[in-house]
Amino acid sequence: MKEVIVHPLPSLTTEIHDIPIPAPADNEIVIKVVVAGCNVKDWLHITAQNISLNSGDDIAGVVHSMGISVQKTGEFRVGDRVAAFHRMLTPGGAYAEYAVAPAHTAFIIPEHISFEAATISLVSLTAAISLFRRQRLPPPWDPLPAGAGPLPVVVYGASSAVGAFAIKLARLSNIHPIIAICGGSRDVVDDLLDVSRGDRIVDYRQGVHAMKAAVKDALGGLEARHALDAISAKGTWVPLAQMLYASAASGPFHVSVVSGANRYDDEDIPSSVEFLYTYVGTGHYGAYKPSMPKQPVDKDAVKMDVEFAFVFYRYLARLLARGDFRGHPFEVIPGGLAGVEEGLNKLKKGEARGVKYVYRVSE
Repeated sequence: MKEVIVHPLPSLTTEIHDIPIPAPADNEIVIKVVVAGCNVKDWLHITAQNISLNSGDDIAGVVHSMGISVQKTGEFRVGDRVAAFHRMLTPGGAYAEYAVAPAHTAFIIPEHISFEAATISLVSLTAAISLFRRQRLPPPWDPLPAGAGPLPVVVYGASSAVGAFAIKLARLSNIHPIIAICGGSRDVVDDLLDVSRGDRIVDYRQGVHAMKAAVKDALGGLEARHALDAISAKGTWVPLAQMLYASAASGPFHVSVVSGANRYDDEDIPSSVEFLYTYVGTGHYGAYKPSMPKQPVDKDAVKMDVEFAFVFYRYLARLLARGDFRGHPFEVIPGGLAGVEEGLNKLKKGEARGVKYVYRVSE
């Protein structure tokens, strides 16, 4: 089979080579890839570590084979249409004709959903772990009661894939109002919000002071103690923390961040604001790496992220089948595996605005 190896330095390039079709471990499935999704981490992580490998993690395709333990459960069959989240920085990635994923981070794609469902796996779990595990907000299968009062959440980078999925999941959990901070891709966000419940869009391009004032106005006097920074770059978390602090008489306040490259210890951050780094790999391993910032104190709770991932993906499959959930807007990069280099370089340049890049491997 053909596989793409991504070389991050001195400039990002790729090479395609031939390797045997992988064999699954006991708890894994091998997927004949139809569509592979593309994420910022696909170039960022390997650049930071200066390593070359098949860095794709978002898979959609057809089950080719299964490990013994997976066969015993009867959950998947050869030929099933599935999407999956591959273990990051390990062999068997998505940029190949066949890829490998743990069975617990795979889910059935209904017949009416296209294989561009490859936009869903990694970023939806990132959003879910941020909101429901790290911040302990109610999950969609146990939402806030209909008569519950407001529970504001602020999402910075709302038109990004992580931000958009966070909004979708918050709405399923009956969490409102959602204050969605975004820029030129606000059309992606407009359809996701419920203005009748107080959801609002704030444009960050008006400047930090105006943005803070707009968030305060959108809250209408409500106290906001929960936020997700779906960008987590160039200090975006600082004004977000300050907004929460200014909205309420007392904390604690919780801000989820998605980049492990920062320390989140800036002097301008109020002491009552707790930062929580979301390492989506806890859905595979149930643990953070020692060097990662802002880890939860409760390590036993983190171990349960593996079980959470299992439940979350099965619930997601149910939502997709019912038509209550959908993927992110996407742009197909032409050329199949030969297009991976172009797509990653476009992503590295920040050209993906309100879309996720995907590759149709058969091309």
